[in-house]
Amino acid sequence: MAVNDYIDIKLSDIPCQFDYTFDDTDYTLDLYYNKLNDSYYINLYDENMVPIVMGEKLVYGQPLWNAITDPRLPLVDLVPFDEDNNETEVSKLNFTDSIQLYIKNVDEVPDDISTDNANDDNDVDDSVSENPSDVDFNEYGNDKQVGGDNTWN
Repeated sequence: MAVNDYIDIKLSDIPCQFDYTFDDTDYTLDLYYNKLNDSYYINLYDENMVPIVMGEKLVYGQPLWNAITDPRLPLVDLVPFDEDNNETEVSKLNFTDSIQLYIKNVDEVPDDISTDNANDDNDVDDSVSENPSDVDFNEYGNDKQVGGDNTWN
């Protein structure tokens, strides 16, 4: 019996397209299988079928769309994993059997993760510099020292 909520998908239904509501916003998800690399992929559309993310691979234990910043994304994490921790990858042998696509609220932060800036190295405050020359510095020098004067004609 599952402890966490998950999207109920039947292996025999894949490829499939279904509607799902996250935080009062409707989305369409399109799930398909690539037999060449034994992997599952998902497309995400808004309520008007406008693509938000296409071809996101389901990776065991990794939230979908984790590396994408888009305000249209759902405010939940969809994570393929098994609650018994017996699996290490998503494949046709285990997806929808032991591995499910679990739903977790993004604002649920574990107690052991710090969200303050107390550990920023060499950062005395969180302000943004108003001086553009501060931003131009890197460990190799500024633009004039490294790449010339930035004239490309």
